[in-house]
Amino acid sequence: MMRMIHSKIAIIITAAGSSTRIGGGIKKEYLPYKNGTVLSVCAETFLNACCDLFEITDFIVTCPVGGVEKCREALGYADCHAASQLAMTGEGTQRTRADAVSQYDLTIVEGADTRQKSVYNGLLAVKGNPDIVLIHDGARPFVTKELIVDAVQAALEYGASVPGITPTDTQKEIDGDGFIVRHLVRSSLTAVQTPQCFDFKKLFEAHKNARNDGREYTDDTEIWGQYCGRVRVIKGDVNNIKITYPADLEKIDYRVKPDNDMSADDGMSAKRCHSELVSGSENEIPNQVRNDISAENDIDSEEDPDDSSWAWL
Repeated sequence: MMRMIHSKIAIIITAAGSSTRIGGGIKKEYLPYKNGTVLSVCAETFLNACCDLFEITDFIVTCPVGGVEKCREALGYADCHAASQLAMTGEGTQRTRADAVSQYDLTIVEGADTRQKSVYNGLLAVKGNPDIVLIHDGARPFVTKELIVDAVQAALEYGASVPGITPTDTQKEIDGDGFIVRHLVRSSLTAVQTPQCFDFKKLFEAHKNARNDGREYTDDTEIWGQYCGRVRVIKGDVNNIKITYPADLEKIDYRVKPDNDMSADDGMSAKRCHSELVSGSENEIPNQVRNDISAENDIDSEEDPDDSSWAWL
């Protein structure tokens, strides 16, 4: 067992993408889920998973340019639902999610025009001296405590880690004209997920180098691989999907009530809710997630579906 208690970590949750594929005019991270939003539940999961095992030096969320207040509301700072959303602190007392998050001096940072730049902005905002930095997609609310802890433990041991699952479909490499040029062996491929965990100082230096090398990197494991070395792949979770397309909403069992009470349950299915979002029925949408994120402030390039990130084992 590697050392975990007293290890210092920084958490960066990325939520600066545009959500253009999801449709409906609401950022996917701000969609209602459980007693909050996709983003607030995601943040709460990390707090509950880490507060007893690690010292959290920094808790950072990236958001679209000009979207700090909307992000803050989606995280659970809005008065209308702070009282009903509870999280456990390390001392075992119940507090509101807003209190639980704010005790770690949560910082909201504006993103940029690519995921790489947005993550770099998040790394720049780290003020503590963490051993490990965790980088997670804000649109993956189904992440579990077990996966988070396993990823941190592997990063402490190997310097870098990423969850991965073996693809179910046979994979082929194609050329620019759409013809197969290589038949890939499925058993030696993995679809990578988040959280991706790294030695903070090494990743920060790698990002600095990557800013000036003229390349565009799809995720942080690629940057680490270019400048630092190998990344340990741990067993991922098939349920740890990234909400990307409208069909993914059916996997969210959220409820929305017309009186803007996100904590109440009127039995509405995710499928019906998505249909009403697309058709513009704003009466079913909580105030804090109703406003659109304008196109000029959204970063479309941050949105990569799960099947776009492949790594050799």
